[in-house]
Amino acid sequence: MQLRIRLTVALAAIGLITSLAVAVAVRGALVAEERTRFDGRVNNAVGDVRHAIERHAAADQGALDRACANDPIIDRALVAARARADADRLADNDPDLPRVELLASQARAAVAAGGNVVASSLGTDELFIVDARDGFVLAAPKGQRAAIGLRSAGQLKLATDRGHAVLRGDAAALVFRCAREERGEAVLVTALRRLDRAFFDRIAEEVRGVRVLTEGEVARPDETVRSLVVAPAALDEAAKDAKERPLELKVAVSEAAVTSAISRIDQVIVLATLVAILFGAAVGFEFARRMISPLGALANEARKVAEGTAVPVEVRGRDELASLAVAFNSMLEDLEATRRRLHAAERVAAWREAARRIAHEIKNPLAPIRASIETLRRLRARDDPAFDGYFDEATTTVLQEVRRVASIVDEFSRYARIAPPRPVDVDPVEVCKHVVGLFAAEAAGKAGDAGQRLALSASPCGTLRGDREQLVQVLVNLVKNALEATRAKDGKPTGHVRVEVEPAGPEAVRFVVRDDGPGVDPTMIGRLFEPYATTKQGGTGLGLAIAQRIAVEHGGAIAYARAPQGGAVFRLILPRSGPQQPLPFEKMTPRPQPSEAPPPV
Repeated sequence: MQLRIRLTVALAAIGLITSLAVAVAVRGALVAEERTRFDGRVNNAVGDVRHAIERHAAADQGALDRACANDPIIDRALVAARARADADRLADNDPDLPRVELLASQARAAVAAGGNVVASSLGTDELFIVDARDGFVLAAPKGQRAAIGLRSAGQLKLATDRGHAVLRGDAAALVFRCAREERGEAVLVTALRRLDRAFFDRIAEEVRGVRVLTEGEVARPDETVRSLVVAPAALDEAAKDAKERPLELKVAVSEAAVTSAISRIDQVIVLATLVAILFGAAVGFEFARRMISPLGALANEARKVAEGTAVPVEVRGRDELASLAVAFNSMLEDLEATRRRLHAAERVAAWREAARRIAHEIKNPLAPIRASIETLRRLRARDDPAFDGYFDEATTTVLQEVRRVASIVDEFSRYARIAPPRPVDVDPVEVCKHVVGLFAAEAAGKAGDAGQRLALSASPCGTLRGDREQLVQVLVNLVKNALEATRAKDGKPTGHVRVEVEPAGPEAVRFVVRDDGPGVDPTMIGRLFEPYATTKQGGTGLGLAIAQRIAVEHGGAIAYARAPQGGAVFRLILPRSGPQQPLPFEKMTPRPQPSEAPPPV
């Protein structure tokens, strides 16, 4: 499970790193493209502002041209200019001089009074009318009325200059000019449109998303500023000491659109990255599941190899995992064949050992039998009077030793006559309860303490296939040995025996018999399951050998371990599938039949 999680996290991390790298690259490209578009929009906005200013300037210039051609105030200004010229040509004693001066004075007064009317009709902020001959000011705005009646070189220069803007200190204005000439005399009309907030607001209404900054006004943090040069500036008398410089306007364009676009790009990229990460994690989890599941099955079956309950795993695909599964299944087959060959070899060795021990056991009574018979023959040959008296003693000895040989042969025959298991569905818990019930009376040291001396701990195990009588025989042998190990010298049980049954995974059941007695002699542990290996007085040494044989024939195993606190622990593990069919070479193993006599020694 941990490997699956690590692999999923690793694949998700790889997907995250890849997605972040791609997202950063894509975002950089998209943001750069959006910035390029925004710069184009800014340049277009600056051009639109320029065109808007030029449209206003053209409209003002057209209105001024029409006024120069038709406005009566301009006509009166021309009359005043001619009267001034006529007065300048007349001598001081000329009788027409007063009339001409009066006419000039009346015309100038009319022009001075009507200049603001013309400015209002044109919609301009300032209007100057000057005599083209000497710069004599005929009309001026209200704030500069003192200049009327004076010659102004600055106003004459402003009226004749080609610049389209004027700087007056910190203020700026657009300049519009026209001239009215008649019979050699001319007047110059100069109109000014101040570049103030009101004018820039009208421009902003026409060009959306921009602000034209006034002098000293600062752009906001979310605005981009571009410069707009209107035209070279012409200086009037209020800026005589200033050097000529171009009139530069600041156009501020809001970055809200590009900021919103970049925010949408970021949202889409974050969402796409999250989707990619989740998709990568899902793909990684599925890939890990597909890869780890076979490995988990292999690991699960590998853990069962020692118990002998492992089964071949399913082979899917043709990749390395399938090759590993094929190799594992081949190993299981080889291991099973090896186990069976080893089992057969062990059985042959056990039979050989049994034959050796039987030969040894039978040789012992043969010696007194032979000696008794030889003595009887000698006594009989010489007609010894002691023959009759020795006859009873000799025949008694022979009969005792024959009975001893018969007992040995019977024990061996019982071991050899163990029938093949007849498997049926068996409830392991019920079998353990039955065995514990058989020894309840024997386990009781006094009335009522059997449950303390012999206890059962059972977990639900389902069923397994097996020979019930043989399973009972194995457990009876283990419980009997445990009770004998915990019995005191007076024959009463003093220790405790515990029988446990529980599942050993989904494919096997585990039986455990533990006691708190002295345990098995260390010198006997290696020969514990050999026939005739025993240290008990009067024991045959076949009980554990029979138990091991039954366990092996059921496809399971039995093992001994010393308890940490002392005592013996016997574990019997049996597969639920039950006994396996014996191999041919197992059938070839010699096995005495009940009707046959034991082989000669």
